[in-house]
Amino acid sequence: MQFVVLGLSHKSAPLDVREQAFIPEAGVGECVRRLIDHDLIDSGVLLSTCNRTELYAITSASDTPDRLFESFGLWPHQLPFEAWRRFAYRLTGDNAMAHLFFVAGGLDSLMIGEAQVLGQLKRALARARQAGALDVHLEIIIRGALRAAKRIRHETGLGRRPVSVSHAAVAAAQDVLGSLAGRSVLVLGAGEMSEVTLRLLRNQRIGQVYLASRSFQRADEVAQPAGAAAVPFEAIEEIIGVVDIIVSSSSAPHHLLDAGRVMTFQQRRDGRPLLIVDMAVPRDIDPDAGAVAGVQLLNIDDLQQVAEANREEREAFIPAAEQIVAEEVRATRHALDARESAPTIQALVTRIADLRDRVLERHLAHVPAAEVETREAMRQLAEALTARFLDGPIRALRESPDPTLGAAVMHDAFDLDIERETS
Repeated sequence: MQFVVLGLSHKSAPLDVREQAFIPEAGVGECVRRLIDHDLIDSGVLLSTCNRTELYAITSASDTPDRLFESFGLWPHQLPFEAWRRFAYRLTGDNAMAHLFFVAGGLDSLMIGEAQVLGQLKRALARARQAGALDVHLEIIIRGALRAAKRIRHETGLGRRPVSVSHAAVAAAQDVLGSLAGRSVLVLGAGEMSEVTLRLLRNQRIGQVYLASRSFQRADEVAQPAGAAAVPFEAIEEIIGVVDIIVSSSSAPHHLLDAGRVMTFQQRRDGRPLLIVDMAVPRDIDPDAGAVAGVQLLNIDDLQQVAEANREEREAFIPAAEQIVAEEVRATRHALDARESAPTIQALVTRIADLRDRVLERHLAHVPAAEVETREAMRQLAEALTARFLDGPIRALRESPDPTLGAAVMHDAFDLDIERETS
């Protein structure tokens, strides 16, 4: 059994590569199921967000990471293979586990300590479970990741002040425009990032805020608690004519605004400056829109300066978070090894107990039934010797750095009949 991480992130790949590698949430379960059906993995969870597309998988064969890396055609993304080869990475074993725990705890995020990725991981886990793509080993690892994330939030200062990409977007807008007080804003999209954005804008004494989504009902549900006005998506042309800022974070698979439309809007605005912050991956706004006169377009990678400032503020908490990750990786490895060793331990105990009982019965046959105390003393002695004998091999199996090798040694030494669970 081997744990593998395969993918790319904002640390390894630029935005144009990440948006080509992006896999919609509805497709992640099917993708993992396909990899299982092609005997590339035993189980897997696929996480695809604005900043990463990563597969967390359990494999059986030692060459699987290499074969999995080459299984490019089975992934439903648009990234050319040469770009995949250049920007993707693969990790195995405890290094892979530590990486997943870092991701779950927000330590590998653009904004250090952000919690949104944990919710995304839980949804990816649910998709994998629906697809029948989980086994007990991956469940143990994912539980370890969730436990590490919870501890990081509660035992370090990273959980005291929530941060997210939305925080970075609002901070970037402040860097460009100064105070946002009195500014008018159009938010595109009605997902979690937009909800956070609306809450943050309300704290900035912002002017009028509009929210547009393909579903007006959903837009209204999100807008009302934040004091924003929901508008039909078809009405955004009129709204763009009056706002100072557009913040976009929809889940659309294509551009919501192309450069031509932005140019038309800007002409109607008589050239008044327009700031657009596009947090979406794939991007909502055509990158060429940034060349339109009077328009300043920021994408998610342009938020790096804000992210660096956030990292500096939180640098002091990172060592404690890293210590938690190390502890939880060890605990998870112990749980995995114990599970790997359990069938061998059970078979060993059964084998030795069987030998003990046969030898004991042979000797008890020479002791008169009336000598009850003698017979009981012989049984107790046999059980004590068995327990003492088993203590060393069982401890060695549980502490072995290679449970598979340890099981093989015990199998050969004691001719064990091992029944393994397949789930």
